[in-house]
Amino acid sequence: MASDRMKQAMDRLERAISRAEVATRQIAEERQAALEAELNAESGPQPPGVDIDPYSRDKAIAALKSLDSLIGDLQKARSDG
Repeated sequence: MASDRMKQAMDRLERAISRAEVATRQIAEERQAALEAELNAESGPQPPGVDIDPYSRDKAIAALKSLDSLIGDLQKARSDG
């Protein structure tokens, strides 16, 4: 049913957001470590190496589109009913 699709879309969104938050935290921690290393040493900055799922953004967009479609379906059903 529509409510099941909405729940699935929301779950996918929550997982994508969670992954994005973890990746953001990792980037911030690695940048902070790189800055501290730069301050402690005379060498130049070292770029952080974070392994980010390149499909996270695409998955989040797909989940949002699915949710948007579901909302449209629900609004249409409500106006037809």
